[in-house]
Amino acid sequence: MATCSPPTPISTRWGPPPGPRPSCARRPRTVTGGAAEPLNRRILETVAARRCTPADLLRELGGASRAGRRAVRRALRELVAAGELRYLLEAGRSWIEPSFGRAVRVSARVVLCPEGGGLAGSPPGVVVRIAPGAAFGAGEHPTTRLALRGIDFALAGGGGRRGPGSRVLDVGTGSGVLVIAAVRLGAARGLGIDRDPCARFEAQANVRLNGLEDRIRVSDVPLAAVEGRFSLVVANLRAPTLAAMAQSMARRCMPGAALVLSGIRPPEEAGLLGICRRFGLRRVWRETEGGWVGLVLEPGG
Repeated sequence: MATCSPPTPISTRWGPPPGPRPSCARRPRTVTGGAAEPLNRRILETVAARRCTPADLLRELGGASRAGRRAVRRALRELVAAGELRYLLEAGRSWIEPSFGRAVRVSARVVLCPEGGGLAGSPPGVVVRIAPGAAFGAGEHPTTRLALRGIDFALAGGGGRRGPGSRVLDVGTGSGVLVIAAVRLGAARGLGIDRDPCARFEAQANVRLNGLEDRIRVSDVPLAAVEGRFSLVVANLRAPTLAAMAQSMARRCMPGAALVLSGIRPPEEAGLLGICRRFGLRRVWRETEGGWVGLVLEPGG
């Protein structure tokens, strides 16, 4: 049996622009129910909802007045210095992103928190703790955030997707963040499958970190061999893989289930939806971020 040594933190190219770091950048990082200042809160909500450049925020929140734009610049400096936000330098452009070195709200009810990260009070919703590692799914990538928002949407209503008897299947579980969030949001039990032994090692560690060993199982079983049907199926994979697995995933959806898909580029969406319609799935939710698309589908289309 393949084994994997404990994961170690990986370096990334995320972070503030070159230059001196603010002296307060290393203060303890916490998350609260909302920023103290209304403008800070609006900036955080805007950045959490979609990818933005500083110019986007100046235009949308600063208005035409110099005073308004100065206030936005000042608030951005404060939020970056406090570790709430960070800069991403990509293809010669600066973007503003949530800082995932601290607890960050990624959907209406889901807060992602690094292992050992601080929480001020009890933020509304559920907290999912993820240890640093090599497996995909720590929340830094837009596709993970889109999948989490799709799960939040799919489990927001009643019905059989939550509570006794409900089950979630996470295809290509990676860090396990999606199946953990789904169980935290009300699914009774979860199964995360992945062929990568290191991903399974990290997913199992994160399941333990969240105290869900009795409710979530991580396995190397291939999708074709998964038994039974599920109230929620999630997959954050590239569109060609999603298309190839669409029929198998549809067959594992029980009546009234939802299928959450992420990892889709906009030009790929129409073709994937066409394939899903052939298997009786219709789109009920769609969101975009950073050039990626997240979808929620239901049987009956």
